[in-house]
Amino acid sequence: MLGEVTVCKIFSFDAAHQLVGHKGKCANVHGHTYKLEVVLKGKPVAEEGRSDEGFVTDFGDIKALVKEHVVDKLDHAFLAKGDEPVLESLKVSGSKTAELSFRTTAENLASYIAYTLKMSGLPVHSIKLWETPTAWAEVLAADIPEEGPSYRLYGGCDL
Repeated sequence: MLGEVTVCKIFSFDAAHQLVGHKGKCANVHGHTYKLEVVLKGKPVAEEGRSDEGFVTDFGDIKALVKEHVVDKLDHAFLAKGDEPVLESLKVSGSKTAELSFRTTAENLASYIAYTLKMSGLPVHSIKLWETPTAWAEVLAADIPEEGPSYRLYGGCDL
């Protein structure tokens, strides 16, 4: 749309997961340093005298919302669908877990993050989630139905 601007804020978080039934190494418990690119798109505020004049969304506001809704929940957690054999042991030990009820592939996580941030009120255009320095999944917010994402049943990671 005419006059729109795209902005991006990048985050990182560390988390572990296990893809039960996967044919490769990712069937084992393992971790990643995820890099998260949050891309917003909209018309900059044009009301004279407002502190956010000229912004699509203030980068500080983006940081606060992403931290609250995504990073604080997922950072240094075991990301679980709920069927992982190690999950109960982790919970008993007091380890941080995030039970997400879907297979924790990069594709599904990117969809989850895009929907979560869209529901928080951010004008999300896309989410790109890097699982390794050479492998990422990207989701366009416009492709996610209003009732939420359809999570994929199968997926993988960079071997």
